[in-house]
Amino acid sequence: MKFLFLLFFYFISFFLSTKVFSAEFLIKDLSLPDHKQSSWIILPYAFSSDKTGFAAGIVGLWSGLIQPQVSIVSTIFSGEKMDIEHGEDAISETKRTKGAFIAINGYRPIFLNRLFITASASYVYYPHQWIYVDGSNNSKNVEENINDKSLTPLKTQGENSLFITDFRYVLPWGESKSKVLPQIQLRKGIAVNRGDIGGGKPFVSGQTIFGTGLFYDHITADKFIDKPQLNSNGLRFYLDHNNTDYPTNPSRGYRFKGQMSIDFGLGSSTQSWNALEFDYSHFIELPNFSWSRQSVIAFNYWTAYSPSWDKSQSFTEHLDKHEPPMWEGARLGGWNRMRAYDSNRFSDKAAIYGAAEYRIIPGINPFGNLQWNPIAIDWFQIVLFAEVGRVAPEYSLTELFSEMKYDAGFSIRALAAKIPIRLDMAFGKEGSNMWVMFNQPF
Repeated sequence: MKFLFLLFFYFISFFLSTKVFSAEFLIKDLSLPDHKQSSWIILPYAFSSDKTGFAAGIVGLWSGLIQPQVSIVSTIFSGEKMDIEHGEDAISETKRTKGAFIAINGYRPIFLNRLFITASASYVYYPHQWIYVDGSNNSKNVEENINDKSLTPLKTQGENSLFITDFRYVLPWGESKSKVLPQIQLRKGIAVNRGDIGGGKPFVSGQTIFGTGLFYDHITADKFIDKPQLNSNGLRFYLDHNNTDYPTNPSRGYRFKGQMSIDFGLGSSTQSWNALEFDYSHFIELPNFSWSRQSVIAFNYWTAYSPSWDKSQSFTEHLDKHEPPMWEGARLGGWNRMRAYDSNRFSDKAAIYGAAEYRIIPGINPFGNLQWNPIAIDWFQIVLFAEVGRVAPEYSLTELFSEMKYDAGFSIRALAAKIPIRLDMAFGKEGSNMWVMFNQPF
């Protein structure tokens, strides 16, 4: 089992496009006076894996400090020294894993009432990063096929960095027609003023956001002999519709998002590419047990396709012409989709994915009434989940629905400083993974 702890990432994809789904709204905690609505947490953490060795860091979460709807997440970490070899030269030395990340979500400029800005940046150095150069749909155990480069991840030292700015415009439709930011009132982390909200007509109810963003991604890998670095920069455009009762932790309703990403091949970009994605989630509230506060069944469907990818031509030894980098486009594996597999384990021109989760919040919260507790935890949530997915060289339903990958697992989640934190444990054909990450996976 690979133990991947807090904010351990190939790229911190949770914030690469802000969130899988997101909405703009205000939170009011009915248990707190108005002057204490903002909150923050600073916590130490530690993790260990084959890629990083033992490492430790500190993470901070702030909610409502700059503006009531703004949230901030930041972290720094460093690891023990590990032996590395550079490319074919086999020059040995020791280096540490190190990284930093910051994201500011939902800042509203004073001169534009409906515009919200999210910005994020990160830098990580890995002594031993794993890159799945060929992420095609093959389920053979990677450890048993050590000589097959198409199955075995390329193990190399390198660094990853990114910068993203996202501009989100709340359209004057539905819930945001007259008031841009809906107010959601919480009592111990459960929305209490949303009994008639969630599941209405698309674009007539709910909130709809048009977004565009600039992205820059950079990865180095000294064992890429022909091109030891990959760069990507470009634009994203998306339409995000949220018709749920509480976007942070929905109990009913639905939401969907369509997105187009384009790298024009300008500047330092390795090559041009494009990709299309569509994501849909649906939530059904179930009757509570005598000992529970909330029971929900959640479903998710996601699909992606890269029209630009030309498999008939090679760009480098490791890339086809106009192929998206392995962390973009049609990819599966990681903390949100196919969680039993490594990040970006599968990638190809097309992908399809589905998931189901049973989420239940018990009435018992050991940290709920501790006055001395510096961490504001409103609830704990127990989750059972199952996932299925497939990547393919063309968008063929016959192929995408054959030889699909499966995994299943369980999760313990908590609402801390009004931000869900989750620990997911997933089991699949290639082993198991544990992830700790922010927000619900969908």
